[in-house]
Amino acid sequence: MRVADRRVETAAVLGFGVTGRAVTAFLRAHGVRVFVSDVRPLPETDRKRLSAEGVPCEETGHSPERIAAADLVVLSPGVRPDEPSVVAAQRRERLVLSELDLAYRVLPARSIVAVTGTNGKGTTVTLIGELLARSGHRVAVAGNVGRPFVACEEDAPRTDVFVLEVSSYQLEQSSAFHPQVAVLLNIAPDHLERHGTMAAYTAAKARLFRNQTAAETAVLPRELVGRLPDLAPRTVLIDDVHLPSWRFVDALAPHNRANLRAAIAACEAFDPGFDRAAIAADAIHRAICLPYRLQVLGEIDGVRVVNDSKATNPAATIAALAAMTRPVVLILGGRAKREGYEAFVEAVREHAVREVVLYGEAAPLLERLLGHAGGPPTHVRLRLDEAAALGVSLGRPGDVLLFSPACASFDQFDSYLERGEAFSEVVGRDFRLQRLHQGH
Repeated sequence: MRVADRRVETAAVLGFGVTGRAVTAFLRAHGVRVFVSDVRPLPETDRKRLSAEGVPCEETGHSPERIAAADLVVLSPGVRPDEPSVVAAQRRERLVLSELDLAYRVLPARSIVAVTGTNGKGTTVTLIGELLARSGHRVAVAGNVGRPFVACEEDAPRTDVFVLEVSSYQLEQSSAFHPQVAVLLNIAPDHLERHGTMAAYTAAKARLFRNQTAAETAVLPRELVGRLPDLAPRTVLIDDVHLPSWRFVDALAPHNRANLRAAIAACEAFDPGFDRAAIAADAIHRAICLPYRLQVLGEIDGVRVVNDSKATNPAATIAALAAMTRPVVLILGGRAKREGYEAFVEAVREHAVREVVLYGEAAPLLERLLGHAGGPPTHVRLRLDEAAALGVSLGRPGDVLLFSPACASFDQFDSYLERGEAFSEVVGRDFRLQRLHQGH
């Protein structure tokens, strides 16, 4: 196959998670001989699958010489651009691409609406996809929201617009990616273990706009305009978008009102004839209720239980606390991020948090920070199931038991989805949970 005007017969795929599997399948379907390299031990199922398909692989490290021998090197999002094997391939003038750039270069040309930000990406992408589909457009939703962009090849001929969730990791790796409408929702401390500084993290997010022209559109909040000087595209401010008078809008948490404004702005930028008044409100309400983002599970003896496992950083938990109108018993923990917890501690003090239950790797750090700040009483448990049981016992009628971890899931779970499922299973199985309608 040809990629970026080069003939590609061999490829090295770095990382074999969801993205690496999709890239490998795509390249093999085009007759490319693939070598897979991962710094982690591969699950037995992956090892057997690769062996059956005749795909050579290596585990627990990257071999620079073997990788640099390939015509094409494709990076999964978790692979740093300065990884020695990547640098070695670039020195030998090999073609090194992110999955995002690979898909952009080889899929049939289509319009792209791309969304990034520290929080709210998944909700906003889902909303844009729903709004555009109900306006008559043929839409494919992909990216970090579930399916990698490169896995959309079969859909491409039947698609008018790709709506993509993109991360700072992907943008840091990418140079060719070019959305016609680019949405930046917010920036708060996150992923500094990868980017090092807030300036570098912000610069990675700003790469979303680097290939846009004056005829295209950047959608972002007013507070970020000054931090991103010299934007070439026309700018639309999320803050200036007026929401329709749908009945559920006033009940939305502030962050979801911002997500809905951003989605409407993106749809109007993509399609000047977009008519928000023609969209059924119930469809939008369903689209905004993503799993494990302020998901109301039900009540246990008058205590409302909310699963916010998607809160993988302090800023997301701050937004969750701002949405609470009842006293809170807060469960949090996991693998701590590098920054953002000072503001989080202030938010805990400012909101009606009665008790805090901590678990996992981050528990000692969070206990120390909350203790120094004179926060509410804290309790520590090792595992999430133990923390959930204690949280239920601490709740009083009229409280909210809020599971909003403010941390990554990777100390005990492979993803926030697995963590959210585990929390929901515990409270649904071990306690008298009265189910309520799902909502935010």
